[in-house]
Amino acid sequence: MKSWVKLSVAALGAAVLLAGCAGPRYADVATRIPAIEPADGRIYFYQPVTSSGGKIAQPAILVDGQKVGRSKPGHFFFVDRAAGEVAVMTATDRKERKEALNVPLAAGQTQYVRVDITGGKQVLRLEESADAARQALSDLRYWGAGRRDREALRY
Repeated sequence: MKSWVKLSVAALGAAVLLAGCAGPRYADVATRIPAIEPADGRIYFYQPVTSSGGKIAQPAILVDGQKVGRSKPGHFFFVDRAAGEVAVMTATDRKERKEALNVPLAAGQTQYVRVDITGGKQVLRLEESADAARQALSDLRYWGAGRRDREALRY
């Protein structure tokens, strides 16, 4: 009986720890995300959860050749960059020498880059509709405080 109780307490503790690491949902923190600096633009990277059920790779995301984070199903993060065109790709794309996705970024503008799974690989695409992107983001969890190039949220 004692081992059952210990196992239950351990499982509960693990669940609490995992829930704490998950990050807040976009819908819960959207109003607390800091404003963009006037000369900068913002890019949100997000990957909706897929129904594939299999283990999905989490490639690094590169902006102008620098790693800014990792794609993770069900999560999002954002980076702020100086206005201008930025080149976005995954580390897998760079390894396979694929062309970067060029993202035009005006001062004060927000762009959304969605990571989709096509043929078992991550594909980056620029979301044309900000409303569609925010709808997709609403249930996703923030995944960004662990990298210095990403914005840290206080929640």
